[in-house]
Amino acid sequence: MEPSRSRFSIPVSTLASGYSLSVRVLVISGGRPGPRVGISAMIHGDEIEGLLIVRELWRTIDPSELSGSLWMMPVANPLAMEAISRNTPIDMLDMNRQFPGAPDGWLSEQQAHAITDGFISKIDCLIDIHAGGTFPWVDYCYVLNDDAMSRAFLSALLYKPQTMYPGTTAAAAFARNIPITVVEIGGGYHDQTVHVRNGANGVRNMMRHIGALPGLVQRRERQLLLNEIKVMRPRHGGLCVPTAPLAPGTWLDGRHTLAEIVSPHSFEILETMTTPFDRNVVVLCRNYATRINPGDYAFMVGNGATASWYD
Repeated sequence: MEPSRSRFSIPVSTLASGYSLSVRVLVISGGRPGPRVGISAMIHGDEIEGLLIVRELWRTIDPSELSGSLWMMPVANPLAMEAISRNTPIDMLDMNRQFPGAPDGWLSEQQAHAITDGFISKIDCLIDIHAGGTFPWVDYCYVLNDDAMSRAFLSALLYKPQTMYPGTTAAAAFARNIPITVVEIGGGYHDQTVHVRNGANGVRNMMRHIGALPGLVQRRERQLLLNEIKVMRPRHGGLCVPTAPLAPGTWLDGRHTLAEIVSPHSFEILETMTTPFDRNVVVLCRNYATRINPGDYAFMVGNGATASWYD
């Protein structure tokens, strides 16, 4: 087997315009037997960081050093990317709640079915990359069915949920006994260079752990494992005005004001968002005044009292 680079497309459907909708996959094949590693990005079209990380991996991974192959899906939801939208614009569904999909369902379901059949079911492990989106900034990694693989991404924060979100890529992989890690990195109004670098380095380290790349697997000491995260969504829309800049991993003891939701017409305070726990760990935050709708992701805060450390 000769090291190589190639591409293929997974067909989805024909749009009303007559144009075909498909999902592209980039393949780096190594010269030695090994696992088929899958990476998916931009299932949510407002999360560009995964695309930038895939671009960096495509640019820097040498096929001659690879054992097995690397399948990368840089834009899993092209229509959502074009619209800079979390949801597929034709049916306004969150595609990451539709897996394993249905061949005769809504477009998002049909696309999820095509990805499940043509991508997830054909790989040996999956790394699904997400980000905070247009406004929030996030930095953590899920621990699902392979603790060591998740730890190898080298995030300071890890999260093991009590139950999985239904209909996700992770749920589809989990049901097929495919090791899965979901990465949340970057987003918001700042330079993404450090997130792209950390993301690419983390993926390469996971690939060393899996046996797809040579070299010593790096370890990060004192990774915090969260078991409870509160997603904080406002009841009112308007301007979200944060009290102070924060970063994922920041500890806040007691009740702290995170932001005020302000009317864009009268500038009165409609709502004050405060930390929910006695010991709080910032997971997702907004650091600049942004518009916000009721129910949007504003902050995510972990319960530090129930967390534990990986040493």
